[in-house]
Amino acid sequence: TYSGFGGKFPSELKYAGYDGIVVVGKAEKPVYLSILDDDVEIKDARNLWGLDTFETQQVLTDSHPKASVLTIGPAGENLSRIAIIITETSGAAGQGGYGAVMGSKNLKAIVTRGTGTVKIARPDDFMELIRQRKEAGDWVAGPNMTWGRYPNCSLHIWKEMKEKYLKRFTGCYACPYQCHGFYNVPGLGKGTQMCADIWYGYSNQYATRPTWRANLLAQKLGINNFDLSGLMNFLRHAIPMGLVKKEDLGLSSFPLLDLPFEPEYGDEEAHHEFVEKLLNGIAAGTSPLSQGVARAVEQFGQDARDLYSAIFPAWGNQRHHNRGVGESLHWATDNRDPMNSCQDYVRYPAHGFGSNKEIADWFGVPGGYLKGESEGKHQNIYEGTERQVVWVQNNQSLKNSLTICELASPPGQFFHPPEMDIRVFESSALSAVTGIDYDVDQLWEAGAKIYNLRRAIMVFREDRQRDDDTVSPIWFEGKGDIDITTLQSLKGQTMSEPLDRERWESLKDRFYELRGWNARTGVPTRSRLEELGMKDVADKLQGAGKMG
Repeated sequence: TYSGFGGKFPSELKYAGYDGIVVVGKAEKPVYLSILDDDVEIKDARNLWGLDTFETQQVLTDSHPKASVLTIGPAGENLSRIAIIITETSGAAGQGGYGAVMGSKNLKAIVTRGTGTVKIARPDDFMELIRQRKEAGDWVAGPNMTWGRYPNCSLHIWKEMKEKYLKRFTGCYACPYQCHGFYNVPGLGKGTQMCADIWYGYSNQYATRPTWRANLLAQKLGINNFDLSGLMNFLRHAIPMGLVKKEDLGLSSFPLLDLPFEPEYGDEEAHHEFVEKLLNGIAAGTSPLSQGVARAVEQFGQDARDLYSAIFPAWGNQRHHNRGVGESLHWATDNRDPMNSCQDYVRYPAHGFGSNKEIADWFGVPGGYLKGESEGKHQNIYEGTERQVVWVQNNQSLKNSLTICELASPPGQFFHPPEMDIRVFESSALSAVTGIDYDVDQLWEAGAKIYNLRRAIMVFREDRQRDDDTVSPIWFEGKGDIDITTLQSLKGQTMSEPLDRERWESLKDRFYELRGWNARTGVPTRSRLEELGMKDVADKLQGAGKMG
């Protein structure tokens, strides 16, 4: 799978002279990896094992001034499948259980400090691109929201956090946007937060202090807030319905989960006590939820599984921007929630950069919001949606590899075709940095290579097949007492109707054909892999009997 965290660490690693790190094997005792330019050491971390992430970062930054720190918390040490790796700037590799991977290696942290330079081939060309991009403006810049920073956001909790507790904007190294907010809530603590910590939060959009306390606790324990957002959504419905009992979670009581607009102190304390016990159980590995809701729900009965299916459409993740047919197919063919890096499905055109239809027509994908739009109602569009999904997957692969921030560069921005669009920007930036001239078509082929390689790995390692490329049955016909109306209330779902299974499977046929995959198995064909210069990958699949 894949994840990322941004912040300062990648730049420090590059300035130290390294493009990446591969960690193989397991240490006999807890260790941390120190990378200070050419001085690379594996150091004893027994004094750090058991500390939370904030404590670990403090110890390591005290001993390694100006260094950047990646670390895991108790959740990673105890191999929770929803454990994160977090940086000192609060960026986290959340999806995929990466904290448990580090924990399984007895690797508590990685510290890096680089004092070198990175020379690029054409600095003037590169800085001109950055200047143009900055001057173009962006939809993430607005007055009321601090991760995303959307203008005129109506959520009470964002406004209260901004007006009372925001200290400054921060973000990734050298990024012109600085779209994270750093807060200090007296009596509770300092830190940063993003949309997952609020929108899908622990209580509701009004309960500022309880949500902030829970956010900080999750970061300290090293638990993925996005997984917790889905979990809390599940519990908010499952507990009143009697589908989950307190004994199932090792708790003595359940508090009121939906706090009032201004919760009383007693309500806030009871709520926090519940969240604290819940998260500590996950971090310690004693709660069934430590392995994620997908596995835990198997212990709770069929009705709980039905509710789970409504909230988690595919592969154990809560939905994120699951608004239409294209997104559903992307969900089905990926190996995790792909929507955090796929704003491409929703264009958000900036002023002066063309309409949604103009942008969609230019890139050759279905119009409107790329899912059909008629008098404000979103309709399920199947014809041509295979082009949309392939486009987004290729562009997602490029952005994650170049690397370019999704929020700072959705296709609806920086749009002056034919001189400039996102693909022209990507190829021009790569050419300026490397000195190797790439055009749009060459870079687009690289995106196709990356996605096909990912698919080949999924087939080779996990026997991924067509039958696995699906979403929960509830998205097709509803199930039990949970109908499409309930889905909309549970998930903010904006599709106007359930998916049509026959049309959706036909869409999948066309998607496989466009990808060059076997329509019966969903496996990349030898001819397509060789066309992309990946004969070695085809040979490996063939040798394992998995070409299909």
